[in-house]
Amino acid sequence: MGEGGRRRDLTPRFTSASRSQMAPPRANPSRHPLLVLPLLLLLIPAAAAVAVDSSLSTFSYSRHCPGLPVAADVPAGDGPAPPTLQLSTGYFSGGGARIFGPEPSLPRSFSLLPSSVVRTANASLLHVSATLAVSGGRRPFRDGLDGRNLFEYDGRARYRPRLPRFSGRRGSITCGMEGYYSTASGKLCMVGTGSGRAADGTPVHFLPVVLRLGFPNPANLTRPFVTGRLESVDTATPIEPVSLVAYAEEGYAYAESASCPPPPVGRLDALQVFEGRNFSCAHLSSMLKTPFRLNYQSGSESTASSLGLHQRYMYVNRLQCKDDGAVRAYVAFTNQTGASRYYFMLGEKAVVADGFWDRQRSRLCLKGCHVVSGQSPADLAVGECGIGMTFWFPAVWSLQQRSFAAGLIWNTSLKSGEAIAAGSSAITPNYRGNLAGLKYNYTKVEEAMKHYKKSGLNKNRKGKFPDSSSYRDLVFRFFVQKGGGSGYASPVTVGSMLFDGNSLVVPDPFSHHVPTEMKQRLINVSYDIYYVGNWSLESFRRRHISAEGVYDTKTGSLCMIACRELNVSSDCEILVTAQFSSLDAKVAQHVKGTIRSLRKKTDPLFFGTLEIASYGMYVDQVDESIWRMDLESTMALISMTLACIFIAVQLFHVNKVPEALPAMSITMLVVLALGYMIPLVLNFEALFKNSNKQTFPLAGGGWLEVNEVMVRIITMITFLLQLRLLQLAWSARSVDVSKAESWAAEKKVLWICLPLYIIGGVITWVVHMRFNHSRRMLRQVVHMKPVGHAFWEDLVSYGGLILDGFLLPQVILNAFSDSKVRALSPGFYIGSTIIRALPHVYDVFRRQHFVPSLRPSYMYASPHDDLFSLAWDIVIPCGAILLSVVLFFQQRCGGAFFLCSKDRKTREYEMVSTVSS
Repeated sequence: MGEGGRRRDLTPRFTSASRSQMAPPRANPSRHPLLVLPLLLLLIPAAAAVAVDSSLSTFSYSRHCPGLPVAADVPAGDGPAPPTLQLSTGYFSGGGARIFGPEPSLPRSFSLLPSSVVRTANASLLHVSATLAVSGGRRPFRDGLDGRNLFEYDGRARYRPRLPRFSGRRGSITCGMEGYYSTASGKLCMVGTGSGRAADGTPVHFLPVVLRLGFPNPANLTRPFVTGRLESVDTATPIEPVSLVAYAEEGYAYAESASCPPPPVGRLDALQVFEGRNFSCAHLSSMLKTPFRLNYQSGSESTASSLGLHQRYMYVNRLQCKDDGAVRAYVAFTNQTGASRYYFMLGEKAVVADGFWDRQRSRLCLKGCHVVSGQSPADLAVGECGIGMTFWFPAVWSLQQRSFAAGLIWNTSLKSGEAIAAGSSAITPNYRGNLAGLKYNYTKVEEAMKHYKKSGLNKNRKGKFPDSSSYRDLVFRFFVQKGGGSGYASPVTVGSMLFDGNSLVVPDPFSHHVPTEMKQRLINVSYDIYYVGNWSLESFRRRHISAEGVYDTKTGSLCMIACRELNVSSDCEILVTAQFSSLDAKVAQHVKGTIRSLRKKTDPLFFGTLEIASYGMYVDQVDESIWRMDLESTMALISMTLACIFIAVQLFHVNKVPEALPAMSITMLVVLALGYMIPLVLNFEALFKNSNKQTFPLAGGGWLEVNEVMVRIITMITFLLQLRLLQLAWSARSVDVSKAESWAAEKKVLWICLPLYIIGGVITWVVHMRFNHSRRMLRQVVHMKPVGHAFWEDLVSYGGLILDGFLLPQVILNAFSDSKVRALSPGFYIGSTIIRALPHVYDVFRRQHFVPSLRPSYMYASPHDDLFSLAWDIVIPCGAILLSVVLFFQQRCGGAFFLCSKDRKTREYEMVSTVSS
C-alpha cells in the first residue's frame, strides 16, 4: 500500500480506551440478524488468536509509549516527503550472552528498515512500520588470519587475501515493529514481537519488545549519532536491555567550510579521479573502502600523542555526502586487520568529521572531532574538535609509495606542521574508475640490475617463459621450504602496464630505465608480496613487501629490490629472486626463488635466507586441466555405460546357455557387486543432491555436474543388474544335480582368494602406516589442509586392485571343476577387462601430457578408485589380460588345461528336468 493510502491502525496492540476512540460505529446484531452468522465466523479465529496471544494481553502501545499518542493516518499531500528513518547498520551492546553471544565478539550489528512512513492527523507525528534485525557477533580466528589459510581463490584465476573467519553461532532476532515518530522531538517509539535463534542454538519465539530511539534533529558534527534502547517486556523470559547506536543517515546540517586549508606537508600530487569533475558520492565511498595503514614516522610523535592515536589501521567506516560535494564521515581506528567496513564499528578510537570535496585540488578536506564513549560501548558522544584530515589519490607511485588512497591527520592547534600519514595498501577490489593518469616511478631498477648480473640470472635457459603478454602467469602463491610460512606475489607493474592481481588497470606506457638494446629481453616490474610466517625473531603475522626490479623474458628470471614495513620505518635492503619454469614444462613446481637480506649478519635487521617455491599451473595449463576434466567426465560416463551393457550381454548369454549359471563363480559375482555398491554408498547423498562444491570456476561446469549425476544413476542400474545376475547364479547352483561338487569347488576358491585378499589388506595397512606420516608432513609444508590420509582411502584403492583381478575366482573355479562350460560370455569378460585396463593406459597418457597438481581433481582413473603409478600401470593391465587369455582357453580346452595331466577328465554340467507337483 502506498503512502497515500490509509494504513491499518494499531488496534490489536492498543488499550481498550484508545480502541474506543478510533473504532468506527458498530452495527447492532439484534437489529440485523443476518449479520450474526458472519460476526460469529469472524470472532472464532479472533478468539483463537487471543488464546494463542494470551501472554501479550497487557502488551499495549499506549502503555509503553505514553509520550507519543496514537493518531489516525491521513493521505499523503503535496508537501515534502517524510524522513525515511532508515538505519542500514549500527552497533549494540547488552542483551545477554545467551541470546547474542559474548560482548567482545564482532561484528555486532542491528538494522532498522522501515516498510512505510505515513503522515497522521497530528502534523508532528508519523506512523511507522519497520523491521528490526539484531544480530550478535562471533569471535574471529586469530584476528581473522592464520598462516595456513592466508589466501583463497577468488574465482578469476588469481588468489587474494582471505577474509576474516569467525567461530561460533551467531544469535539473531528479527522483530516486526510498529509505532510513531515525532518530527518535533526526534523520538521514535515502536512495539512489536520478535523471533529468531539464540547464540546457544535455542529458538526464540514470540518475544515482545519495545524500541525507543532518539534521532538528532537536525544531525550535525556534534550530534551525529542515533541512540536508543531495545527492551523486552516479557516477564516470563526477559532479556537484558539492549543499547543501540548508529550513525545518522539523513537530516544532516553541514558546517560552513569556505575554503580547504592546505595540509601541513606542502603540495600533494593528486590524481583526477572524477571524469569531467562530476562528483559522485558512491564513487568516492568505494575508493575509500579499503583500510588505511597509519605511518607514525619520525616527527609525528607530538601529533599522535595529542590526538591519542597509536593504532595501526584506520577505516572510513561510514561516509555520507551531497551532490554539491559536501561530505561527512565516521572514521574508526583499530589494530584489527580483519575488520569489516560493512558494519558500524567502534574501534579503539573514533572520529566524526565533515567537510567537502575540493574539485580544484582533487582532494577531500575534513574537520573532525573526537568520539567519546560512556558507561556502555554503545553510549557514544562527541568530544573535543580540532582535528584536520585530508584524503587524496596519489598520481605517482613508487617503491615506498603505492597507496591507492592516501591521507593525512593532524592537530589543527599545533603549529609544528606535523602530520600522521595514512595509505591504503591496494586498489579497491572491483574498482572501475579512471586511473589513466597514474604514473610509476622506478627507483631501484639500476641496483636490481647489478644483482641480476652478479647472481648469474642472465644465463640462457631452454624453453619459452612468461612475458608481458602472459602477465597472469607472473602471479604466484608460494611457501617457505624451511621454517614454515606462505605468501602471495602479484605484479603491480609489468613493463608499461599497471595491474591489480590479474586485472589490467592502466595500459598507458611508463618511462623505462633499461638500455634500449635490452628492452625486448628485460622488462621493468614491480610486485606486492604478502607473507605470513616466522621472520627472524618477529611474531607470526602477516607482512607486506614492496619490490621492484627487472624480469628476463628469455630466462624466466626475476630479480628485485624489496622493502618491508617495520613499526616506525622500513627495511629496503632485501633481495628477491625467482626463476619461473618454462610454459611447456610438465612439472608441478613452477617457481623457485629466495628472499634474503643484503645487510651484514651483525645488523639487527638481518634475517636468514628464505627459500621459496610455488606449486601450481600457468593459465594455459589450467585451461588444459579443465579440458582434461571434461574429457575424464565423459570417459567415466562411457565406461560405466559399457559396464552396464556388458552385464546385460551376460544376462542374455545365461538365457541362451542355461548351463552357464551354475558354472559361474559366486565369489566373482560378489566382488563385482561390491565394486558397484561401495561407490554408491560413499556418494549416496551426491546421488540426489550435488555436494561437489568447486573452489574454482570451470568452463562447462554444469556439464560436469550432469555427467556426475548420470554416472551415479547408471552405476545404480549396473549394480541392480549385477545383483540380478548373482541371484540367478545362486538359484541355479541350488538346483544343480552336482551342487555338492560345485559348492565344494567354490569353497576352495574362497580358501585361496580370501587369504590373498586379507594379505593384500595387511600389506596396504603396513604401507599406509609407513608413508602416511611423510604425506602429512608434505601437506603441512605446502600449507594445504592438515587432513590425515585415512586408512579407508587406501583400502578403497586396494579394492580397485581386487576389481582389476575380478576374473581370478572364475579361473580358480574352472581349474578345480575342470569345466569347459562357457560360463562367461566373451563380450562380458573381455569388455570388462578392457574397462579395468583402460584407466591405467590413460594414466600413462595423463602423466606425459598434463601438469601434475598437488590437489588433482580426477574424474576418471582417480587414485581414490585404484592403484596408479608407472609400475601399477604396467602390471595391472598385463595381469587382467593374462586372466582373460587363461579363461578363454579354459572355456575351450577345459579348466585344468594348463596342468597337462593325462588322467584328468573334463567335467561338464548336465542339465536335468525337474518335476514339480
